[in-house]
Amino acid sequence: MAVRTIDLRNNPQVSCAWQRRLNRLSATLTERIPEPVQLYSLITLTFVLHEPNPATGTCACCETAWPCEIVRHAYRLREGF
Repeated sequence: MAVRTIDLRNNPQVSCAWQRRLNRLSATLTERIPEPVQLYSLITLTFVLHEPNPATGTCACCETAWPCEIVRHAYRLREGF
């Protein structure tokens, strides 16, 4: 994929045809996961990775005081469902 830089001070005229073509190609190659399902799976993955270490009482992943900030955010998001 080529990356172009655009000087925004010169009022650029950019065609969006390449973006529509890219969207059409990517839509046929991969099926998108609905956002709530993807969010819930990430929350579940957080609960699996960030578990308390019984020996030290800290998070096994990030080694901060349990419950770590990431787990707190995951619980808040889960309660939002």
